[in-house]
Amino acid sequence: MCGRFTFHTPLLDWLCAFFPQAQAVWPTAVASLATKFPLLFQARYNIAPTQLVWVIPQRSKHGSSAKSGSAQDFISDLSSDPPEIVPMRWGLLPAWADSPRIAYTMINARCETLLEKPTYRPLVDSNRCIVIADGYYEWKQSSDSDKTPKQPFWIHHKSQAPLAFAGLWTMNKKLDSNGILSATIVTTEANADTQAVHDRMPVLISPEEQSAGRWLNPDINAKEVADLLVPPLAGLLDTRAVSTRVNATRNQGPDLIEP
Repeated sequence: MCGRFTFHTPLLDWLCAFFPQAQAVWPTAVASLATKFPLLFQARYNIAPTQLVWVIPQRSKHGSSAKSGSAQDFISDLSSDPPEIVPMRWGLLPAWADSPRIAYTMINARCETLLEKPTYRPLVDSNRCIVIADGYYEWKQSSDSDKTPKQPFWIHHKSQAPLAFAGLWTMNKKLDSNGILSATIVTTEANADTQAVHDRMPVLISPEEQSAGRWLNPDINAKEVADLLVPPLAGLLDTRAVSTRVNATRNQGPDLIEP
């Protein structure tokens, strides 16, 4: 699973890394977001469930400019019609939820059962999203589990490149008539880089091979993107043991990701 993550990469850098086709429009878009949501532009080293996170939602079919439904057409259109970046609460609040506490149980969604769970099944075709990040934390239980606290690890790209988590999003109007936007992170089996720490990890969407465009393309259904819901190849990620200060959500700062 993924219970905390980080995002201290400048948003503009992240967007240019994943959607370089739209790099001409990103400075203006980011400046507008910075005016509206200044707190989300602070470097964040301990993002916790129910907090606001940056999300890129899948475009609706009505708003799609893809001409043939192919990933290549969708990618090409991004230069003139870039994806939207939206703050959402981390932890899914389904449309039927009448208590915000359910979000804590829906911060992650297992990729193996997305089409089986009634909550997730309606979202997989039309409500996919990317959760913006640059690392995440996982906790490893020591062999002497009764006496030693779990050791936290910060897991990140070996090259310090940003990450993109596959996600699902929805809106709840039962708790707020204006609507509460929320998202969950899709998880898969751990790969060789991370399995010594935990047996699950977020599904990583790569900027290469048009993975991001395929995941966000409204003309591509869930079965057509099933190949993306797999662990990444070994050698991509680094696992770094870090201080237990990360256990407290009130703690912030770059020291949290130091060895």
